[in-house]
Amino acid sequence: MSKSVVYVGGLSEDASDDHLRALLEAYGVVAHAAVIRYKQSGKSAGYGFVQLSSREEALRAVAALDGARIGGNCLRLYVTRDLRH
Repeated sequence: MSKSVVYVGGLSEDASDDHLRALLEAYGVVAHAAVIRYKQSGKSAGYGFVQLSSREEALRAVAALDGARIGGNCLRLYVTRDLRH
């Protein structure tokens, strides 16, 4: 079973790693969740990445959450390409 990484865009500026993890836990086992932050302010840059334990879980999360509105923001999700050879 290979892990898959999901890009999650449209996050609020106060989004946390824990919030991002909780958002996708309903769709599979989250190995890692990280909100990308601005260096100077520490606020969310509006996107992050979540590593799920399988491609099927990642696709399920994308199907369920892409376009969903959370906190007034419209989420954008997609499964990233596997860059390993």
